[in-house]
Amino acid sequence: MKTLNEKMKDWTDADIAMHEIALKLELIPEDNFPKFKSYYWSGTEKSKALKNILNELTNIGFLDFNTDENTFKINQEFCFEK
Repeated sequence: MKTLNEKMKDWTDADIAMHEIALKLELIPEDNFPKFKSYYWSGTEKSKALKNILNELTNIGFLDFNTDENTFKINQEFCFEK
């Protein structure tokens, strides 16, 4: 299974980024994006939590966010110790 760094090395749509986070946290049982896509935009507490995780990872610099495209990618320069 690919790491999050490998999956999100390029700009990734928000719903796909949410899916990758959900997979890594084992919140969903399978890697079936079409099955879960509607949940990511549903406005439920679960979808809000995933969006908040993306936002917080952006706030600490782990992810970069492109506001024009609503896409995320891993910040290859991120260092947890700094």
